[in-house]
Amino acid sequence: MIEKELIKLLLSKEFYTKNKGKLSKELFTNGTGDLYATIAKAHQDSDNDLTLNEISTLYTDVDNPALTRVAKQNFQSLIEDIESSSLPNAKIAHNILESLYKRRQANKIAVLATEIYNGKDADFSEIQKCLESSIDDEGDTYDYITSDVGELVEQLKDNTKFKFNLKPLQERVHGVGEGNLVILFARPESGKTAFWVNLIAGVDGFASQGAKVCALINEEPAIRTQMRLVNAHTGMTFEEIKNDTALANRKWAEIKKNVHILDTVDWDLAKVDELVAKEKPDIIVIDQLDKVGVAGNFARTDEKLRAIYTGAREIAKRNNCCVIAISQASADAQGKLDITFDMMENSKTGKAAEADVIIGVGYRDKVDMDKNLRGLNITKNKITGWHGMIPCNIIPELSRYAE
Repeated sequence: MIEKELIKLLLSKEFYTKNKGKLSKELFTNGTGDLYATIAKAHQDSDNDLTLNEISTLYTDVDNPALTRVAKQNFQSLIEDIESSSLPNAKIAHNILESLYKRRQANKIAVLATEIYNGKDADFSEIQKCLESSIDDEGDTYDYITSDVGELVEQLKDNTKFKFNLKPLQERVHGVGEGNLVILFARPESGKTAFWVNLIAGVDGFASQGAKVCALINEEPAIRTQMRLVNAHTGMTFEEIKNDTALANRKWAEIKKNVHILDTVDWDLAKVDELVAKEKPDIIVIDQLDKVGVAGNFARTDEKLRAIYTGAREIAKRNNCCVIAISQASADAQGKLDITFDMMENSKTGKAAEADVIIGVGYRDKVDMDKNLRGLNITKNKITGWHGMIPCNIIPELSRYAE
């Protein structure tokens, strides 16, 4: 009987609006699920309370015009039962819906956990989402953004907490901060790994500024990337480091505790999310994000990539960190100093739509005199709005960039 009483109360626009986040067709049994779906659809098109007569007409004439005579009789009997039922107390009904919702979430979690236990790929992200959405928000409070100008300025001051160690780039973009998704892309062998390595470990890089950085490497052996970081911070080539490891160790110790490198071949987003929640980095670099797995079936590569980048952005926002995603450029960018984000491999829009900042590293590979010249192309910038190309030079043996 409780479903019929709830259906009657859900005709109220106020009650429906207040509780719709906890509602679903699956919560209603004994023939009331389809009726709830009609009510939910009607509320989308109306700003007023609904009546049983209106819902009855919508159900039979619009949503289910082919009902058999017996089905119509059963439905009419259901409407009469609802009409004769008492109107429950709104607060009690809210608590009942809360309880039913949590039971349904618990059942979903149990099913997902059982599937993993029985051998299905261990993707805990769906379980985590169920747990997060099941947290009780007492008193229906919401996280409204402050409208006080002074508070807005204060809260946004740290949105670019960590500054770029290339002056022209810093002047135009101002740095990165919590919740940002930054995409760096370039053609193979053009210096994209050296670029992010310099941002992290070069002179006055993020690590020197106190940022805790985790770098997940699936492109090249992570041990090579670790050495590049040492090169960038110490300013010593590999041969110089071999000849004086004591000096290199002393210099590297300045940021060593802030930089953590992992070899992450075959990782998926769920495992990345788990690591970030555990380690709580300020900045996480994923080289390359395109190669990270994601749960789901996708008809096209661009759909899969969009899901990966959407997931990475959610990780950044949920964990208050900055995600720096490394990606390849397509053949359209080969040999060009000026490149745009639609030249990213396998995705002209999907990946770019999720980013706050996109930096493409351009390289003229057929000009010997400019072999170390690179163009930093800012083709998306939600931080300051500046777009354009910044010329600079790569120092390959040190994995550094300079003006």
